Amino acid sequence: MINILGFVILIVVTIFAYKTAKDYERSAIVWALITFAVGFGIQIILPAFILFIIALIATVAGSSTQKIQDDIPIFTIVIVCLVLSIAACILILRHLATIPEEKPFDVPPSPPTDFNQNG
Repeated sequence: MINILGFVILIVVTIFAYKTAKDYERSAIVWALITFAVGFGIQIILPAFILFIIALIATVAGSSTQKIQDDIPIFTIVIVCLVLSIAACILILRHLATIPEEKPFDVPPSPPTDFNQNG
C-alpha cells in the first residue's frame, strides 16, 4: 500500500517537473525523466538493494532464513526511502522553479555621430 502511494506521488511530481521545466524554458522531457529516475531509484531500487545486502550479510553470518525475515526492518527501510524520494523530488522541483540566468547579449552599436550623411 505504501509503495502504491509513493508511486502515485512520484507520477504527480514528475508531471509537475515537466510543467515547471516547460514554463521556465528548460528541457521538459529530460527533467521529467530525471525526476522519475531519481524518485524511482530511491523509492524502489534502493530499498531492494539495502534489503539484499542485509540478507546477504546475515546469510554469510550464518543466520537462518526465518530469522533473517523476522529481523529485517522492511517497513522502516521502505518508509525512509519513500521520504528520501519525496525530498529528492522536492529539491528537483525547487531547482526547476528558479529563474534561469539571462543570457548576456551584445551591446548594440552606438548611433552615428552625423545623421545627415547625404547633404
